[in-house]
Amino acid sequence: MDLAVEQAAREITAEVVAHAPEGWTECVLRGHGSRTSMGLLGGGYVVPSRPGFFSGTPFPHESLASLVSWFRDSHGWEAIVLELTCRPSGVFELVVFRDALQPGPGPQDGWTLTLDRGFQPFEPGAADDAQPSGLPQAGDPATAVERLRAVLRQHTEHIGAKTEMPAPVTDAQLAAAERRLGLPLPADLRSLYQEADGDGGSEALAGYCWLPLDGALAERDHYIGVPTWFGWELGWHQVIFDADPPDTVRRCSGHPGWLPFATWFDGNFFAVDLAPAANGRPGQVIEVGRDFNDGPRYVASSVTAWLGQALGHPDPHAPQQTGYGPRQLVVSALNERLSPGVQAIHLNDAPSPVDLTPLSTTPHLRRLHLNRCATTDLSPVAALPVEDLAIDLAPGTDLTPLAHHPHLASLAVGSGTPIGLAPLHTLPALRSLDLSRCSTPDLASLADLPGLRYLALSATQWTALIATDRLPAHLAAARLAGAPTLTAALDLLAALGADTSTAYRLSGTAEDAS
Repeated sequence: MDLAVEQAAREITAEVVAHAPEGWTECVLRGHGSRTSMGLLGGGYVVPSRPGFFSGTPFPHESLASLVSWFRDSHGWEAIVLELTCRPSGVFELVVFRDALQPGPGPQDGWTLTLDRGFQPFEPGAADDAQPSGLPQAGDPATAVERLRAVLRQHTEHIGAKTEMPAPVTDAQLAAAERRLGLPLPADLRSLYQEADGDGGSEALAGYCWLPLDGALAERDHYIGVPTWFGWELGWHQVIFDADPPDTVRRCSGHPGWLPFATWFDGNFFAVDLAPAANGRPGQVIEVGRDFNDGPRYVASSVTAWLGQALGHPDPHAPQQTGYGPRQLVVSALNERLSPGVQAIHLNDAPSPVDLTPLSTTPHLRRLHLNRCATTDLSPVAALPVEDLAIDLAPGTDLTPLAHHPHLASLAVGSGTPIGLAPLHTLPALRSLDLSRCSTPDLASLADLPGLRYLALSATQWTALIATDRLPAHLAAARLAGAPTLTAALDLLAALGADTSTAYRLSGTAEDAS
């Protein structure tokens, strides 16, 4: 059966050779594949007269598909990662492993190694012991039904024909749904389902589709009711923002107390919130889904109020929104007045050193990334609820101002001079750390960070840390930064205690390569 792998590797090598630029000496293809997707990530042709990798590599879709299929059937790997190195002579080396390894999107972005597939970072609002709301529901069943009928009349006038609505949900079906939810439905939404079981896909609710009750429960069970997690490569510095008004909606990307009831078929949903935060109301309407992985949007105090909005009625129970502007900013300077409601700032290419003092006007800041610029003083960050920090430090700057920061969960540091890591031992929330762009003399002390779950280092740093025989004991994921080979990533994975004995290796020559 290995003949299928060898044939695919030969076909890819032959195609690489046929499309190669003049003067090339090697080509490295890094790819991934599964039932639903496949692609090439990083690598390319090596041309000594041109620095780095030269793009223009072919995309051998059929050969990659045959490799994905073979490893699924022979190894039970639903997804694979591979690296194929080819030379002008047609000689190739192929390495394939399961998707516990993921290549970064660029040639210098290294590999992410997943050690514990079951671990996901904690989301603040997901805790069962989060402070509950003491406020009553704001919806009114009779008013909700009246407004539903008015919205349906508007829809009939708009399309010029009456919409045939599905039969109502029975009392038995409602009781079964509430047992499945473990919570009672809001009284106003319950009354609507006693009118009709959704709108039959007619998009009759102000252009939105009102989901049938079973459909709403299915979306909740499989999508909305669970936190969104894209894996460590993208999620190691995940932050969930607060809604506006603050503390009305739990800070999480998914929750079993959120029941979607309407959609525009764009991956987003209006949902009733059955487990609001302290300043929210049970049955309030929020927007969740594809575009809200960094936190839901507050919409209305109830389904009754949401229907009222479609009819032009104000929401008398809605808390005062801050109106502070966008939650995220991408800027090139901090010299303008920053909106007090901003929760994330990406500062790009600012003149260094950057003065962070203007951040005092952003009391809700949770993410700060300094990209291609450096600072000499982190003191302004100490007073902010920043959870995700990515910074470059100017020479002579250290991490001391961050000591005892109660919220900092993910930290990426770049520095051209050595920095001490002692302040990290005072950070109770620290779970993710990227030191791959800085020099530090005490890597062994990372073993004393009990909450550390993700660590990114360069190949040289990993070698030095492994030599100390003091690896962090509870890592769920790690990253090997730079441009190492898949073989080097496998070696690190083995050093961290993972079984890499099933890695597949094959070398040969493309028969028809020229």
